[in-house]
Amino acid sequence: MNILFIGNSYTYFSDLPAVFAALANENGKDVTAISVTRGGRKLNQFMNTEDDCTKELDNVLANNPPFDAVFLQEQSMLPYRDYDAFLGGAKHVAETVRAAGAKRICFYVTWGRKAGCPDLDEVGWTHDTMTLGLSDAYTRAAEVLGAECAYVGAAFHEIVVSHPEIELYDPDGSHPSYVGTCLAAMVMYKTVFGEVAAKAESLKLDTTTLSVFGKAMG
Repeated sequence: MNILFIGNSYTYFSDLPAVFAALANENGKDVTAISVTRGGRKLNQFMNTEDDCTKELDNVLANNPPFDAVFLQEQSMLPYRDYDAFLGGAKHVAETVRAAGAKRICFYVTWGRKAGCPDLDEVGWTHDTMTLGLSDAYTRAAEVLGAECAYVGAAFHEIVVSHPEIELYDPDGSHPSYVGTCLAAMVMYKTVFGEVAAKAESLKLDTTTLSVFGKAMG
């Protein structure tokens, strides 16, 4: 199974594609993960055919077998801040990868900033409102585009509320810590394969954290 990840730093922090592939392979799935990422990348930037990241995506699509699933991750605030700009970019990228034979489109639904992060104060949001706003925007876009959603943000929120001792955030209060990346990989695994990963030794997390994450997976 070939999986493509398109996004920005939320995807490349702790190398989420590699973490996901290792988890999948540990559970008997033959997975290869490839990524096309840039810091702060917005999906609508792929409309610029002369952009180097757009050219990289075109090259990846032309030189690999059709992808079984493609994860799309938008700039972390845009879906809630400007839904139309988000939808336009997502539609363009979805059409591009489907034209290259992609079988499934899955949105990587991210999370609200950590409480106390200055970014929240600047826009008048809270962790809760940002998380809910992102989830709503991605859900609406998925319905329009015939895509699926990996609700990582909802899982983040559940852990933040019930187990604040587990640090899911990088010190900047925005990006995921390694532990947060592992949670994202577990949610994506369930989205793609329809089941909770039975094994997770590749994540190298302590047993307590793995148990909490397993319960959050449902």
